[in-house]
Amino acid sequence: MKKTILATVVCLGAAIGSAQTMENLKVTLPIAAKVGNVYLPAGNYSIHELNSSVIEISSDDRKGPNTFATVNTITGSKAADHSKIVLRKEDNEYQVDQIWIEGQDLGFELTTAE
Repeated sequence: MKKTILATVVCLGAAIGSAQTMENLKVTLPIAAKVGNVYLPAGNYSIHELNSSVIEISSDDRKGPNTFATVNTITGSKAADHSKIVLRKEDNEYQVDQIWIEGQDLGFELTTAE
């Protein structure tokens, strides 16, 4: 299995929260990707942290998919200069792998979809 990492800049990244949490993040997914087994078509999404280990990803148009994922908090070597989603390519499909928040050295690594 070939794995490729693709960093995707979030087009509408705007984080509101403390240094250790993400309350709400608006993102544009430029290409289709999966969260676990849930397929997310390209489009606008909201990411909301429910607690320190669970996030909700929902389509902004309310007609699209909605999913929950368990996450681990990860730290970078410096604060992110922009919000971004990191995608991982597996078997010709992209999976959401990490979420980094502008102005913070903290991010989320997705572990599973619920």
